[in-house]
Amino acid sequence: MPVNGFRIFDGDGHVMEDDDELALYYEGAFANRRRVKALPIFPSIDGWSRGAMIAKDDANRKYVHTDHKVWAECLADIGAEGTVLYPTAGLAHGLMRDVPFAVATATAYNNWLEDRYTRQDKRFYGAGLLAVQDPEAAVVELRRASRDRTRFRAMVLPTVTALGKSYGDPFFWPIYREAEALGMPLALHGAPSEGFGFDHFTRYIASHTLEHPVPTFVQLTDMMFAGVFDRFPTLKFAFLEAGCSWIPFMMDRMDYEYDSMHGIRSRKEMKKRPSDYFREGVSIWVSLELGEQSVKYVVDYVGSERLLYASDYPHEPSYEDLTTDLPEFLENAPISAEAKANIVYNNVKKFYSID
Repeated sequence: MPVNGFRIFDGDGHVMEDDDELALYYEGAFANRRRVKALPIFPSIDGWSRGAMIAKDDANRKYVHTDHKVWAECLADIGAEGTVLYPTAGLAHGLMRDVPFAVATATAYNNWLEDRYTRQDKRFYGAGLLAVQDPEAAVVELRRASRDRTRFRAMVLPTVTALGKSYGDPFFWPIYREAEALGMPLALHGAPSEGFGFDHFTRYIASHTLEHPVPTFVQLTDMMFAGVFDRFPTLKFAFLEAGCSWIPFMMDRMDYEYDSMHGIRSRKEMKKRPSDYFREGVSIWVSLELGEQSVKYVVDYVGSERLLYASDYPHEPSYEDLTTDLPEFLENAPISAEAKANIVYNNVKKFYSID
């Protein structure tokens, strides 16, 4: 059902993995292996005991797990026609150092997501894992997700990895080349925080404030000045869960560096000023937070055509947030009805190529 007269499509929801289930979906040499249950399949995101904190601090939380029935109820609560489902523990996939196991785990996760979610309900679409540690293997999984899997519409690039390189490095370009050829969007999604200068924080809220935007800025800046958006001009990248208020700042900051004496080489190599990549083409898409007071200024700055609504359920929003934030945004946000329709529906379907 429309919300305040607007159709809704969720561009970033989450599943909660179950290791006992996930272990059943490995293939090849990793199938049917013994597992020590005290140690999880995915590495820790950052050392914070998030699950225990959520259970304690949000005692009224409706769900502490997900399955296809839970997500069907969530869509009804939101009023959304569908959702694109991202991992939870799997957001730490880039930190896996055992490369063959990382490759096998990406495939196992995608098998599990397909069997437990996208095959269960036509309203569910998958954002699959890629083993960015091994671009050749990632290309194989890209092809499988695009050609054979049920409603996989994007693949995840974790914003933090153990590789010691960021996404402007040519090491990753085979992934971009194949994704562009297949028309498969790539979504940079944060979660880990280690190594960015705030490991010393003793309050989780301080770490969580920075863990999504700071790695996003690092990745985007490297990609911009490495020429990724020139080399792969039809490949769509989403930058998720850092809000959108940073866009004008980063446009101005990158333009400043580009125009300065430090940008002499970039002015020879790049086809446009950095800010133009935000305004033109299809390269850069960004999710927003419904409560951001700066949405109007971002829309004025770059337009509304590549901003994405994301429920982030069941991570951060409480049940009250889930059911009230969207109606309030649609009623009160100081932007046009056209911009609202783009954000909560049209752009999501366009980015993920959902008919």
